[in-house]
Amino acid sequence: MSSGSISIPGAAASERDAADGRPLARADLHLHTNLGDGTASPARVLSEAKHRGLKVIAITDHDHMEGAKRVQELIDREGSEIEMIWGCEVTTRQGHFLGLFMKRPVRFLTHVEGAIDAIKEQGGLCVIPHPMGRLVPSLSLKKIEELLNRDYPIDGIELYNPSPANASVRGRVRELNGQWGFAGTGSSDAHFWQHIGAGYTLFPGETAEDLRAAILNRTTRAGGQEQPPERLPLTSYIGQCFWSMVLDPPRKLTRMARGHPAVAPETDRLPARP
Repeated sequence: MSSGSISIPGAAASERDAADGRPLARADLHLHTNLGDGTASPARVLSEAKHRGLKVIAITDHDHMEGAKRVQELIDREGSEIEMIWGCEVTTRQGHFLGLFMKRPVRFLTHVEGAIDAIKEQGGLCVIPHPMGRLVPSLSLKKIEELLNRDYPIDGIELYNPSPANASVRGRVRELNGQWGFAGTGSSDAHFWQHIGAGYTLFPGETAEDLRAAILNRTTRAGGQEQPPERLPLTSYIGQCFWSMVLDPPRKLTRMARGHPAVAPETDRLPARP
């Protein structure tokens, strides 16, 4: 890796260098905090991301950006080697959908077409999380192909997500993406600090802008399959499910009622791109 990078134990030589000779860095593009339905505090997310050798992370709590705001405040106040992307996992009527490089959240329970339009209008990138999954709301094969046929701009797709969300169809998704041609990403979808970095995206360079370029140029690679995520006690998963289904929804509704969602600082906003 380049000077100042964290060496990742066990990283293969092919993982360390892109086709053009540039070093590859790791990003985790699907992370949840305890401001959403995750269990890790913003501070714990940052400390674990550093420990696991990530250069870029995306905070993607469901339907709001409060977690991203808190993580960015920590970075600004205390400094960090890690860059954060403002993101959101949008709950659409057809399934969950990821927006990256966002300025503001997207309306809850809109159609996925509306979510794509809203993300693109603010200069963001669109990524399909846990595609064709059955354990959590996910875009179906039929819906993905419908969006393609209607020329909706989709930039990336999770080829590796270590959660059980779409484990049974990972191979099929990889095969289909050979035809679709989306940028392949890997993400942890971590709701626990122990799982941060368990899925990751390899990209040439080190910065969030390098990552953005890699997604647009389709030069990313999905990683994480080489080591299953840490198994936690069953009580941990039960507790997180209770948090997600019982405790977090009222907080989400309260944020929506207030009508003052967290938004990315003006200085961090990127110009809209085609």
